[in-house]
Amino acid sequence: MSRNNPDELDNSAIAHRLRILRYYATGGGQGSQSRFAVQLGIEPRRWNNFERGFPLPRDMAVRLVRTIPGLTTDWIWLGREDGLPARLQRELANARDALSSG
Repeated sequence: MSRNNPDELDNSAIAHRLRILRYYATGGGQGSQSRFAVQLGIEPRRWNNFERGFPLPRDMAVRLVRTIPGLTTDWIWLGREDGLPARLQRELANARDALSSG
């Protein structure tokens, strides 16, 4: 997750961070999209659309921030890690690494 990269606001970069976030929040594995969507109180298809690069609305970003302690909209939209607690930074980095190796 690079910082200050103009492409980070691109929907595909946001979608990638949402996949990392979901993997972190659910521990990964099969069916985790559906489990995470249910946890958020939305339809699994809607979450799948966000992970595929559909624009993430502000209300959904706020819902994510309220659901996951320490998460920031700066990380969701811009990839900026500096506002995240150190523990969450590490855990998201571990989730990112697990997704890239799996």
